Amino acid sequence: MATIIQVLLPVLLIMALGYILRRTRVFSDQGIGELKFLVTKIILPVAIFHALSTAEYSRQVWQRVAVMFVMMAVSFGIGYLLRPLMREPFRKYVPFMVSVYEGGMMAYPLYTHLCGMENLSHIALLDIAGLLFGFSVYMSLLTFTESGEKPSAGKLIRDAFKSPPFIAALLGILMGISGGMRIFLTTAAGAVYQSAEQMITAPLSVIILLIVGYSIQLEKDMIAPCLKTVALRAALQAVMVVGTLWAMHRFIGQDRLTDLAVIIYMSAPATFSMQSFVKDHRGGHYVSTANAIYCFVSIAVFAAASVLMG
Repeated sequence: MATIIQVLLPVLLIMALGYILRRTRVFSDQGIGELKFLVTKIILPVAIFHALSTAEYSRQVWQRVAVMFVMMAVSFGIGYLLRPLMREPFRKYVPFMVSVYEGGMMAYPLYTHLCGMENLSHIALLDIAGLLFGFSVYMSLLTFTESGEKPSAGKLIRDAFKSPPFIAALLGILMGISGGMRIFLTTAAGAVYQSAEQMITAPLSVIILLIVGYSIQLEKDMIAPCLKTVALRAALQAVMVVGTLWAMHRFIGQDRLTDLAVIIYMSAPATFSMQSFVKDHRGGHYVSTANAIYCFVSIAVFAAASVLMG
């Protein structure tokens, strides 16, 4: 119990602080938007690049990426089958709300609180698939869904290469595979880089959790569809977690830190970035509210994982 409180309480307190900052209007929507820009355009890409460029790559790593990519594609496809269960005007968002994961603003800080920043690469490697799928096919199809345009392969590719996290992931993978980063870190310039990287990424968890807390908004008319969405996502992802762990153990092998990364990562809500692509006013409130509620599912899974770690 003491371990759970020690790990979980800081997360809840920082989220509560973010909520209080919104209620007391200490932060404005514009200010939070600027913090999101700082995180998504600078801090998070730096953290992703460093984690992936310093990771050890092997056939097993690519097998993990393949498993995660397949699982995300499957859950996204199942989302289309679940659309009849949701009423309009929220039906079109179901595939996007039951698939893909909020790594940077939820899974990463929870996992590093549990397993340490030094083990970030375990979850970052899983997030390669999330970044490749989420910031390419997923976001582009969401844009087309909102605009009513017909999707095209060229547009999907162009949108992917405009995303800093996606670019950081690709560059990190290239540096990691080539071994260039490991060589660079042995130089004097590498030591300077490491100090700068630590200073830039140190506030990542705090800023992200403040943003999450600030975004919690509950509207009465949204509760029923949002709770249904949370239930659909939780049920689907529970099945996907079991399937992912089975595939990992069957084809790759068992590793405790990787298992925890899978559980924490796949218990995260749908990517918060989705909100910036939703143009419809009610659709935006629906996405925000459902994701906010799902954060408590993530925290519950985090608490259970803390017990296992203890």
